[in-house]
Amino acid sequence: MYDVVIRGGKIVDGTGKPAFMGDVAIANGKVAAVGKNLGGAQRIINADGLLVTPAWVDVHTHYDGQVAWDEQMTPSLWHGVSTVVMGNCGVGFAPATPDRHNWLISLMEGVEDIPAPALAAGLPWGWQSFGEYLDVLDKMRRTLDVGGMVTHGAVRAFVMGERGAKNEPATPQDIAQMAALVKEAVLAGALGFSSSRTLVHTANDGEPVPGTFASEEELIGIARAVRSTGRGIIEMVPRGIAGENDELLGEVDMMIRIARSTGCPLTFLLAQSNNYPEQWREVMAKCTAAVEGGVRIVPMVFTRPVCVLFSFQGDNPFEYLPSFQPLKKLSHDDKVAALRNPELRQKLVTEKDPNTTGMSVLYQSQLVWERTYPMGYPLSYEPDSKNSIAAIAKREGRSPREVVYDLMLEHNGRAFLMYAAAGYADGTGNSLHELIRSPITVMGGSDAGAHVRQIMDAGVPTYALTHWSRDKAQDDPRHLPLEVVVKKLTQDGARLFGMTDRGTLEPGAKADVNLINYDKLGVSHPEMVYDLPAGMPRLMQTAIGYEKTLVSGEVVQENGKDTGARPGRIVRSR
Repeated sequence: MYDVVIRGGKIVDGTGKPAFMGDVAIANGKVAAVGKNLGGAQRIINADGLLVTPAWVDVHTHYDGQVAWDEQMTPSLWHGVSTVVMGNCGVGFAPATPDRHNWLISLMEGVEDIPAPALAAGLPWGWQSFGEYLDVLDKMRRTLDVGGMVTHGAVRAFVMGERGAKNEPATPQDIAQMAALVKEAVLAGALGFSSSRTLVHTANDGEPVPGTFASEEELIGIARAVRSTGRGIIEMVPRGIAGENDELLGEVDMMIRIARSTGCPLTFLLAQSNNYPEQWREVMAKCTAAVEGGVRIVPMVFTRPVCVLFSFQGDNPFEYLPSFQPLKKLSHDDKVAALRNPELRQKLVTEKDPNTTGMSVLYQSQLVWERTYPMGYPLSYEPDSKNSIAAIAKREGRSPREVVYDLMLEHNGRAFLMYAAAGYADGTGNSLHELIRSPITVMGGSDAGAHVRQIMDAGVPTYALTHWSRDKAQDDPRHLPLEVVVKKLTQDGARLFGMTDRGTLEPGAKADVNLINYDKLGVSHPEMVYDLPAGMPRLMQTAIGYEKTLVSGEVVQENGKDTGARPGRIVRSR
């Protein structure tokens, strides 16, 4: 007798095969059989009318802090995710000496917008090596499985001290020590090594992430160490990815050389840049040629535009203005009441921002309003360019700041605007579609757990399934078959990161399963909640349509409600 049989669902098994009707039997936390009319079980789950898939594998998150205080790993749990990978973008919390704790927190806050007070209150520390970090996490109860990479920022500072933190060149001895430390981490369970080279990733003091200017020799030395273990991957954020300069193509050439010379698989973030909107095509051409030549280089692409959210609850174009500062001390309702004052409105929409760095630079650019849109009802992440803030302002004879101010005051000051920071330079999702459908790419970039006041993209698996498959007509040239999207969200990411035990519904695979009401599947509007340690805020987006999610054969959520089951474990490389 099986432990569980999921009876009579429409199965999309993660292998890329078309959907079929049948049952999924589970025993000892694994898929025992897939077929029709399977035998009895201690629990029968009726899947009539439901889609049955592997639960999603999210390979680009920043739960490095949240993993220590949130058993549920929300909002990923609510979006059908069963496995997350943290330690991306070169920032993490191990290895770490006690004198570096505050520095690592400051680095994470600067790069990933996770509040330092929350990290300081929520991290238990108690480790030095990466292996010890995993051991500490392994003792905690959790809903989902969590894997992590060892990060360039932590490794450089651990080996080189202040020289590493300040991005000074590494000596051959430094490189050898870093390589040994990374090898030790991978053998202890790290899924790989991550590094960031983009100039937009900086610590609170403005210093670029350690490793931003690392030499090719340093990166090759570390990649060879990873490869020597027979497992693991390199994850990079290349310079130029955010359109901050024109160095991306050279960076891609370098990453291809590293992957080719070391034999180590390498993945990197890629999206259409606002400043270089056609450059992604050249990147894909280079990568396709490299893959055809046997190089394992995998662009990690986004399922929807990377959206920075503006609101009076979080980041907004007025928050750095002198006249806005007294409002920050008010409750939300009192702040909204003050903002409705016509005199204050007039002052704020005309006042000059004295700041010349950070988000102020973005807010002072007129181009930003051409790519900023209201988050309307129903919610759309592929808005029409005629609905941009710039277009509305021109049509109504108002300034963009007036339009922004008034729109953000809607819904009692809880309305959001979205700035398409990447993936939407031409006002369409065409680049996203082409990148997703490529056989050499993997879906990623949710950044779940990060940018807590700016970005809420943890729901991208839900969006991928609805927007690109369900809501596109079969004869739409941009329609993606359901089996393609499911494979991208499951098997492809799991295999890339060496997690060969999950991502499909095949006998022997880990029994991580979603039961989905496909017709009802969708995401909520974002909202701001205050549930981080020290009462810090974060953006949240829930989902509907996930009737059940199973992890290792145990139901962990039903219709968005936590069941209390805690089968999650730390995933170690092997």
